[in-house]
Amino acid sequence: MQAIIAAFTPIWIIGALGWLAARFGVASGHVQRALTEFAFTIAMPAVLFTTLSRTPLGQIQPRPLLAFALSTFAVGLPALALIRGKLPDRVIGAMSSAYVNSGNLGIPVGLYVLHDATFVVSVMVFQILVVSPLIFLGLGAERSSLLAPLRTPIVAASILGLGMSALGLHLPDPVSGPLEILGGAAVPLALFSLGMSLKGSAIAWRATGPVVALKLLLQPLMAFLAGRLLHLDGPALFAAVLFAGLPTAQNTYVYAAEYGRPTELPRDAILLSTFLSMATLTLIALLGTG
Repeated sequence: MQAIIAAFTPIWIIGALGWLAARFGVASGHVQRALTEFAFTIAMPAVLFTTLSRTPLGQIQPRPLLAFALSTFAVGLPALALIRGKLPDRVIGAMSSAYVNSGNLGIPVGLYVLHDATFVVSVMVFQILVVSPLIFLGLGAERSSLLAPLRTPIVAASILGLGMSALGLHLPDPVSGPLEILGGAAVPLALFSLGMSLKGSAIAWRATGPVVALKLLLQPLMAFLAGRLLHLDGPALFAAVLFAGLPTAQNTYVYAAEYGRPTELPRDAILLSTFLSMATLTLIALLGTG
């Protein structure tokens, strides 16, 4: 339990600071929008590029990743069909129910619980290069081509990073250093902006509850079933289920804000799933190591 709390503590503190800044007028809505845009267009691409460019492609674990991927689509596609509204809003709802926080939570959870963070690389590659382009396509469905997702900074930076890894290329320190500094701002900016959005807001339980239930209960169950169908057991099955049980990623809020969609559902899903997942992840960890 201590490991789970240690992974979540920075999220709550930075989010609370964002709420306090908005509550006492230290930062305005203009600041919030600027933080979100900077995170989406500069900081997130920087951290993804530097991370993936240094990641050996041999670390990708195909079978547990397939179980995780099947759980993503097993939850996300039905959510996309059932949620009401325009396609971009349904996409955000589906993302809230099936897109996990693989970065700032996946890495510490992998280290503390699995004692190995290599599986998080597989999850990050899948979400960024498979799921994110589909999300961007749906978010821009009214005004984009099929190639438009490849031109978004996040996907383009990820492709470049993996390309450098595959070719065995490395940036010189004078170039990689500034990129690391920019990338280090991605998570705190997204969390601070998310915290600011909570000012004066109450959770819409009727809309958020089912989404969070899909995320924290159904997705890990689907990962377990998919893993058993793929004859996974032991650490491989545990990794797939544990990562499927991670809460909704803060990217969901950033994507919605960047594309001008309502942010209440992703904001509430992130808040509620992050809080409740401390209990559900602990339960998964106890079952997986028991």
